[in-house]
Amino acid sequence: MTKLPRAASPSDVQVSRSRIAVVGVLVGVLCCLEAAGLTRLRGWCELDPERPYAVLFAAYLATWVVARETRGLVRRSALLIGSVATACLFDPWFAAGSIAWVVAFHAVVFARGRVHPGRGLAFSLVTFAVLAVACSRDLWPAFLDAHRDVGRWGYLFALSYTFRIAWLLHQVRMQRTVLPLLDVMQYFVFAPFFVIVPYMLAIPRCDRFRAGLDAHDVAIERSGIRMIAWGVALTLVTVVLHAVYDPRTQFLASLRAHDLAGIALHSLPAYPISAALEVCAIAAILVGMVRLLGIELGPSFQRPLLASSISEFWRRWNTHFRDLLVELFYLPVVMRLRRTPERAIIVGCISVFVVGSVLFHLPKHYFRYGSIYPANVHIVVENIMMCAIVAIALIREARAAKARAVRPSPSLPRAALCVIRTWIVVLVVVMYAGYGSQIAVFGERTPHAIQHGRSP
Repeated sequence: MTKLPRAASPSDVQVSRSRIAVVGVLVGVLCCLEAAGLTRLRGWCELDPERPYAVLFAAYLATWVVARETRGLVRRSALLIGSVATACLFDPWFAAGSIAWVVAFHAVVFARGRVHPGRGLAFSLVTFAVLAVACSRDLWPAFLDAHRDVGRWGYLFALSYTFRIAWLLHQVRMQRTVLPLLDVMQYFVFAPFFVIVPYMLAIPRCDRFRAGLDAHDVAIERSGIRMIAWGVALTLVTVVLHAVYDPRTQFLASLRAHDLAGIALHSLPAYPISAALEVCAIAAILVGMVRLLGIELGPSFQRPLLASSISEFWRRWNTHFRDLLVELFYLPVVMRLRRTPERAIIVGCISVFVVGSVLFHLPKHYFRYGSIYPANVHIVVENIMMCAIVAIALIREARAAKARAVRPSPSLPRAALCVIRTWIVVLVVVMYAGYGSQIAVFGERTPHAIQHGRSP
């Protein structure tokens, strides 16, 4: 006997309405803060959408309200239609190009009902090469000045799809499963990612993403509401703090004035403290939006300011990107060199930081400037230093585990000092060595490729 779904009780309806109201209030607060210029919802993207955020959020919320009440094919259709509508509001031409690209990508990867990840990788590289030529300000700056949207589309493609392409091709290669076109389309054209451009802030695994398409998981939805609320709370805290003291503005002013005392005073509050608060807020909102639609996706930042060592900071910071790097670059090396564990750690860290991280940062840097110049010195320097520090930390951890050394829990003052020491190391690596070397070599350069209007 087929089991019929239980009819919603009055209490269920009341709870459902209250959740919709809560999310509506949270989104309203965000839109008001953004419209007033008190916060930015770009995340790690430097472009604003074509439409106001209120319009994009309205399309996203409509998608959620419809999809949460349906199952199976109807739910999938609601998610896809709502996502395409949101994408068209974000940028209709970019949405149309994205849909056409996904159709071609699927035809290449799953040609004749078989899996071809190598062809998919080649197709993706050709796509980036074509976009790189089209967006090259070294070749035709006047044309790109007159047609600003071309540079914008290349930049958006790099920030929106690079990491999901990598996850999908990796999982297809490992699982050898032919995926339906509509699932692949939904994976790339997904409503939350056309409200806030994801870049590294939200990188869902393809298999887990597809697992949430058929039925709406209420528990995941509840956690999504909590994450959005947490992100809004962090945003409000940041707005209040910056109204009193904005360390980043003060740091940049001191840097331009060559004020060493000001640089020393404002740098630590600016990075990682203020920067972490801002990125954790927008990441929590974006991941919460994904979970609100019933798609499982863990937090991309796990209280990084509480890390007591660099290795712990690496495990807490930008976890989606870290997981991708570990699976694509670290684990294959470690498994191949498992007979020499310390050598495996060193080579694995080189593979992750010096190879993987630098390569994955290249598309954003190129399309940001429309040129490989200025070279991305700060990412190279930062990753070389992080590679050495993390490798040493992991080797020490491995030796301690092998010796079964049990360290006593540190006292509260000592733990606080370890946390502050970690902040200082991160500051030195990222800001002083990384960005410092970039500015020392090339100075401050404006990303003309993604600016509106003509370049000066």
